[in-house]
Amino acid sequence: MNINDYISSGILEQYVLGDISPQEKKEVECMSHIYPELQEELLKVQIALEGFALDNAIEVPSHLKKNIFEQIEKEVVEAIPAAKVVEMKPTVSNESVTSIKRFSSKKYLVAASVALIVGATSVYFILQSNYNQKELALNNKVEAIAKEKGEVENQLATLSVENNKPFVLTGNAKALGKTMVVLWNNKTGNVYVNNVQLPQTPSDKQYQLWALKDGKPIDLGVFNTDGSIQNMKPVAGAQAFAVTLEQKGGSPTPHLEELYAILNI
Repeated sequence: MNINDYISSGILEQYVLGDISPQEKKEVECMSHIYPELQEELLKVQIALEGFALDNAIEVPSHLKKNIFEQIEKEVVEAIPAAKVVEMKPTVSNESVTSIKRFSSKKYLVAASVALIVGATSVYFILQSNYNQKELALNNKVEAIAKEKGEVENQLATLSVENNKPFVLTGNAKALGKTMVVLWNNKTGNVYVNNVQLPQTPSDKQYQLWALKDGKPIDLGVFNTDGSIQNMKPVAGAQAFAVTLEQKGGSPTPHLEELYAILNI
């Protein structure tokens, strides 16, 4: 039995996804115990598909407004200064002191009331301004999260369409142990790449995806290694997928000496 042909058949991807008959499942498990290289390849497929799932997981933060209100309450407490007590010693008669005290009490009571009102108003406007700024930042953050969540959900909805089949390409000696996922819909021809773990490219070069049909390469476009889901050019009747390193922007024909991965399908 040719192990490379068995790996290229796509049965390992079907095994990991659970899209396989009980008989085929037993066959894969039995073969992986017999052939160490098959077991190693099965592990790479599992890691690549798990990475694809984790890359598209979304965690939306919660209790953001609660944290803001707690911070505002803390600022209100800190903004009220402690009162300072000063002892006043009289230098005139008791009667005069009493009169002065009455006048001063009224005067300082009015002054204190005005100061308190002015101070409280200032604190109110400062806190209100801080709250408005924080609320605006919060709303902007929530809108950004909602937009990102919507974009990812649209991408996942596209990728979950029936007949989208994942293929895990394993790097050759130039990218030993590295993988990437290619999803191809053999009905519509749509092609996507995701979870690209190939080595970083020089600034003047990019990876380019190719489909092979009847021995001829078909350009599917260039892609980045940022881990995002990337929509490639559609293709019908593909018999293999391959990746080469080309000049930035791509090449009309592949440079086989820069071949990084290939998978027959």
